[in-house]
Amino acid sequence: MFRLYIVFILLFLINSCVSNVKTVSENNTNYNDLWIKKVSGKKVIAPNGYLYTFDEKGNVEYKISGMVRGKGVFVYAESETNAYYYEKMPLDYVANDIRGLSEISESNVNMFVGFVISNDKIKMTSGYTKEYNDRLADWKKNNLTIYSTLREGKDMSEYPIPNIEEVNLYNTIEFGALR
Repeated sequence: MFRLYIVFILLFLINSCVSNVKTVSENNTNYNDLWIKKVSGKKVIAPNGYLYTFDEKGNVEYKISGMVRGKGVFVYAESETNAYYYEKMPLDYVANDIRGLSEISESNVNMFVGFVISNDKIKMTSGYTKEYNDRLADWKKNNLTIYSTLREGKDMSEYPIPNIEEVNLYNTIEFGALR
């Protein structure tokens, strides 16, 4: 029984370390409910013409010309005015400035974004913190040639994916009022 307990603890720790999705604490439960109530069933049009629609679970779908282009999964609300989402994206889409990477097209990563409601208008984050950008620059310096191709013996397995804490809540794009 003790060994089973140890194995369970180890599996939990490994899962926590390899995932870049932050777990929701009990303190966020009330904020989650408030956020979902505030956005559920509402829509907003982004400046680029995409229609963002929030469902009853707080998830968001965005489309243009009636075609779904992506779905954001609600992670948690940090307060009643801001929340975090992730979308599974192909790594080759995220690392689009690296040349010659046909082997990574099937790798998916969680890319985080934040939504902020301020003065009855919703904004979406557009970028990551200086810490993430520094991490990415260091990785590129150590792994890419001057032609933005992987150096010999290097691969994409350690490409830095932003953590939820690296979403820059101060760099936002204003969408407008939720309706």
